Amino acid sequence: MSAARRLLVVVLLAALLAAPAARPGAAVAAGADERVVRVPGDQPTIETAIGASAPGDVILVGAGTYPGGLTIPEDKPGITIRGVDRNTVVFDGAGVRTNAIEVEADGVTLENLSAHDYVGNGFYWDGVVGFAGRYLTVWNVGLYGIYAISSRGGSIEESFVSGAADAAFYIGECQPCDTVVRKVTARLSAVGYSGTNAGGNLVVEDSLFELNQVGILPNSYDVGLEPPPQRGAVFRRNTVRGSGTAATPRATPLGGFRGIGIGIIGGAANTVEGNDVSGSTRYGIVIVPAIDREATWVPADNRITSNRVAGSGVADLALAGGSGPGNCFQGNTAARLDPAGLAGTCPTTGGSDAVAAALARPPQQLLDGLPAAPPFGDMPAPGPQPSLPVEPSMDLLWLAIPAAALALGAAGLGILFRRRTSGTGGVSPSRG
Repeated sequence: MSAARRLLVVVLLAALLAAPAARPGAAVAAGADERVVRVPGDQPTIETAIGASAPGDVILVGAGTYPGGLTIPEDKPGITIRGVDRNTVVFDGAGVRTNAIEVEADGVTLENLSAHDYVGNGFYWDGVVGFAGRYLTVWNVGLYGIYAISSRGGSIEESFVSGAADAAFYIGECQPCDTVVRKVTARLSAVGYSGTNAGGNLVVEDSLFELNQVGILPNSYDVGLEPPPQRGAVFRRNTVRGSGTAATPRATPLGGFRGIGIGIIGGAANTVEGNDVSGSTRYGIVIVPAIDREATWVPADNRITSNRVAGSGVADLALAGGSGPGNCFQGNTAARLDPAGLAGTCPTTGGSDAVAAALARPPQQLLDGLPAAPPFGDMPAPGPQPSLPVEPSMDLLWLAIPAAALALGAAGLGILFRRRTSGTGGVSPSRG
């Protein structure tokens, strides 16, 4: 390789290294088919940016504190609202506003945003087809942290919710849901994950549920949208610990299932596999009928396999009397069982009257005798969370070109100076 070519390679490498690096905390680079609308650069507010948006647009929100109360209407599908940094783009409900962002349009993505102190919900999709939430943080809300109802075709990933008085994460009233929740964290909430009458290609996986009143609770109740029972969901490779051990806010009757790691309440044909459940104050994994006023939904055909359950206050694995047929408990590691013959049986026949007496009651009755719950606004705020990683793009190369030109000029001058002073380059000091 000639000296000139070696110089060019060195200079280009140096320029690329000098260009702005891809790092957590910056916004992801826009794709070639995305139009980026910057707030406040291109539009003064998020509201005006939504109003001016078209499908495929990315509304890139600058650092700051925003009041929220935003609605993305049905006629604004296919947009993305993205913060430049998850920890510095913050929606503050001030304890009086209802929601940070409510989405009524199909195909809307929310990412790299935080929200706190809303009396309702943090980020909320209602009756949509296609939705995504990534790198979202919500804390201290009166109802749900990240919430999708009567919606399908979604994903919630890499998100964190703490201090939700109802559920940290909720996917409900959909059949099929065609939705995945993965790599999320739920803490200090009444319920970590709740899913009323939700199933059908619904997966909750690889997530952490800690110090909630209840960890994971698919349930069957008639709330007027998708009819019960809940059925056909998968819960796998999650870590659930300390359920019922910490004081949390509580604005849901389902908080009456306090002390349960994973509970299937009146659900059918669910799979619970490969989870680590520890330190629940009552039951690690339990199946129980759902009773609401005069109606009862009987759990059946649920598979509880290959879970590791330990340290539960009453029983690690439990099946309530009155449960239906086909519930299987196989390949689990657990010490305390109720009934005692629960391990390795498929299907299980019968159930425990003691478990039914404790849990097979209307949720409102289960609240009787529970200690008063702290207000949601009194829960501790979480620390910073990882922002959406940046993928290298051609923008970095274009940014590198001016640096490359400067570096090339500097390098050329340096070589010229060395040749003149060393006398080895054939250039006379008196001739430029």
